[in-house]
Order: sequence, then structure tokens, then C-alpha cells
Amino acid sequence: MQCGEYVASNSEMEVIFPGIADMADLMKAPYSVRFIDMDTIRIIAPGGREYPLPFRGFTVNRALMDQAIAEQAVEEGAELMTNITALDVSGHKVITTKGEFEGKVIVGADGPFSRVAKSVGLEWPVSSPAMSATLEGKFSNTCDMYFGNFAPGGYAWVIPKGDTANVGVGVWPRFKGNLNAPFHAFLRKIQLPAVRGTGGYVPIMGPVPRTVKGNVVLVGDAAGHVMPPNGGGINTGMICGRIAGETIHEHLMKGTSLSDYEVRWRALVGKALARGVKIRKLADHFFGSDRSLERAMRFLGPKRMGRAIRCQRVFFAR
Repeated sequence: MQCGEYVASNSEMEVIFPGIADMADLMKAPYSVRFIDMDTIRIIAPGGREYPLPFRGFTVNRALMDQAIAEQAVEEGAELMTNITALDVSGHKVITTKGEFEGKVIVGADGPFSRVAKSVGLEWPVSSPAMSATLEGKFSNTCDMYFGNFAPGGYAWVIPKGDTANVGVGVWPRFKGNLNAPFHAFLRKIQLPAVRGTGGYVPIMGPVPRTVKGNVVLVGDAAGHVMPPNGGGINTGMICGRIAGETIHEHLMKGTSLSDYEVRWRALVGKALARGVKIRKLADHFFGSDRSLERAMRFLGPKRMGRAIRCQRVFFAR
């Protein structure tokens, strides 16, 4: 599972992205499979100092959540095909491991190294490597984010799910080497047993320059729809996915341009994600040493760090 399985609450999303409507309907599937409700994210500095930040969210079973979304789609008339891989896109044709299919519109929702994007010449988002595993044990009811040189340029996390927790490490894109080393260093740091982790990549520098080309649109990780300060992508993927669906419907029924999708998602979430990129770049200046990172965290304090994880202005509130 290449996912922390953490979902921000609807109330948090309405603060981060003002103007979102019908969140309860949109997030029906994630809420139906939630495990643990949390009202705090705890930031742990390199020296061990803790900063509890009020933030409402919950954990989910990602596999069940995806299944619930698929079931909703099938109920609305979609055809679900499993054990099939898209290999290439050429015009209106999608070449797969089970033959060719045609589509008036093709949606690339196939991750940060999207084959759909590559096929039509769209850029991939800047992504960082990460490794995680699910461990059994007794864990707190907070989402913990650990910072330090064991996770260069990134952070490690413990996200509780009742009797288990998702534990992982993400590092900066220019990291060289095997992620097993920082991952197991973190497990030793928090006194958890050594286990085999699953590797993946997380977009961390915001959306790609273009998410529409011809009859192709990109959504989710493929588009870089991930909040740069914290790596959260479920909420933004759902929000932008709905915008894509509505725009495609209007395109097919009324002739609305697909480029309207780009305009609409940027108007709703683009500004916050752009602020998140600036926050991420600012933070990168302090990731070189634990001492500078510790000092930066003390200077920011809980209130400013809370604004940072929400992709809000850190120093000037309006």
C-alpha cells in the first residue's frame, strides 16, 4: 500500500480550500471506511520536542475506500475492468494489456509516473521517494510527523489505525541510495521491529504546468494534486476528480472545452497548492542540519506550523 491512508476532515478542507461545495457527498466513500478519528497532528523536532497542532482527520482502509468508489462508479453505469494495464495513448485510442479501447476523453489518474501523461507529452510532477509498512501494536490517537536527518529533506510518520499503524519515511527528490537505510533507522529510533517496507513516490512540488492536452486530462498524483507541506493527496485527488468529471460531462453534452477543467481546479485549489510549494521551498533551506531545523521550528511555533501544513500564509494572515 503506497498510501499513508490519512484523510483530512471535511471541515479542514473547507478552511484550506474555501468555496468547496457538497463535501459530504464527495467524501462519502472515505468516511464509510474510516478507522480512527483524530483531532491532532503532532510534530516531533529532531531533538524530541513535540508540537501538537489542532487538525481534524481520520485514517481509512485505502483498499476498501477504492472499492467503494469503484462500486459507486459501477452503479452510475461505468464498466469496471480488473487485471488490465494501460500501456500507451494514441489519439482516442488506449493501448492496454487486453487490447485497444477508444475514448472521446481519456483521464490519466495513473500516478506520478503517468503513462498517459508521457504518451501525450505532458510533464510528470516532481516526486520524492518514500517507504512505508503497516505494523501491529499500541499507538496514540495522533498523527505523528518526525523530522530529522534520518529523513533528509522530508519527514517520517506514524499514522494510527487502531491496533495497527502506517509507519514510513519520505525524503527529498535528490536523495541517493537505498531507502531501506533511513526507513530502518526510523524504526530503531521509535523502537519498532524491523520489517520490510513498500516503496513508492509522492509528488511534493505542486501541480504540473498543464493538466489538459487534446482529449486527455490528468487528475490526482498524475497531475501533482498533492499538498506539498504534508504529502496529503486523497482529499485533493477527490476534489479535482469531481471537477474533471463535471467538466467532461459538460464537454460531451454541451461542447464545453476541456481546458475549463484546468481553469476550474486551479481556481479552487491552485492558490493553496502554490502557497504550499513556497512553504516547501522555504523549509528546504533548513533541512541541511538538525540544529537549523530545530531552531526554525522553535521560531515558527505551533501556530505558524499549523498554518504551514494547511498551505496557508505562514507569516502574514489575510
